[in-house]
Amino acid sequence: MDDNAFFERAILASAAGLDDEDAIRQLRSLFSAEELAAWEESRTAAVPVVVPVGHDDEHDRYWADWGEYGIRGTSPTSYEAALDDLAAHVQAWASQRRAEDAHGQTDAVATLVRELDGLSDDELRTYLLVRVSFDRGHLTFGIADFVEEDGTTTQRAIPLDDGHPPAEIELPVDGRRKTYQSSIRGDRVAFSPIGSGPSVGNTFRQEDPTGDVDAEFPQEDYRPPERNA
Repeated sequence: MDDNAFFERAILASAAGLDDEDAIRQLRSLFSAEELAAWEESRTAAVPVVVPVGHDDEHDRYWADWGEYGIRGTSPTSYEAALDDLAAHVQAWASQRRAEDAHGQTDAVATLVRELDGLSDDELRTYLLVRVSFDRGHLTFGIADFVEEDGTTTQRAIPLDDGHPPAEIELPVDGRRKTYQSSIRGDRVAFSPIGSGPSVGNTFRQEDPTGDVDAEFPQEDYRPPERNA
């Protein structure tokens, strides 16, 4: 899988919830049956684990981190290879924790060790894969409804700046660029083609309105640099 496809799948999976029906429909075509089941299980896990991933431009290496435990996997070739490297480190971490006195562990660590216990190599890799996230500080991703002129609605992952959606997003649709404007529908964000719906300024009052953002997916600001074959 190339970097762009990995990015798009990861931000959709990390932003979607179990009640986002269209997003889940898309994930069914992007994940295997085993991966989708693992993703669904991750959304109700007793101890939520996020696996941040990224690319170190200076050293030209992909990286993947194990939650908040200071463990990193790296690879010069791909995100997936970095996850494979991380899996080996996580196995060693879990083995060491199992060998320690359980009374010296936090409840969260003990729970994670039990979750990891007995996972095969492939199952552990899937466990990590479905928890991948590209969120960075104030930049996170969320799910929004995109409502077309005919009322058809699909769901996409969008960037949020300190929780605020962009006022406009430009996307490739049927071979051309199409601009959508944001609005608030109940407790969630929706986007509609320019001219076919209310703008975020008319429906959501805020002291510092969100500026226009070109959020093509994957966007150059958020994806790793192009790599030569």
